[in-house]
Amino acid sequence: MSGHSLQSKRRHPDAQREMFQVAHVTFEIIDSPKHGVTFALIAGDAVTAKDRRPLFSGHVTKNMHEELRDLAFRLRQLSDKIED
Repeated sequence: MSGHSLQSKRRHPDAQREMFQVAHVTFEIIDSPKHGVTFALIAGDAVTAKDRRPLFSGHVTKNMHEELRDLAFRLRQLSDKIED
């Protein structure tokens, strides 16, 4: 079972969870000595609690930071086109 599930949050309320809000998606990261580093994507604007469960979760991979940097760079290029 995922460390990001509601049941896991109830069983392990003291687990170190880091949350990063990106638009309407919340990234949750857990660095567990037992299970490794995992992440979950959660609908941040969900109205009901049942809709705030992880949409996806998985292990952080060695080069994931480079892939996300590429995504951030592309979003930066596109954001220059957006007018306030």
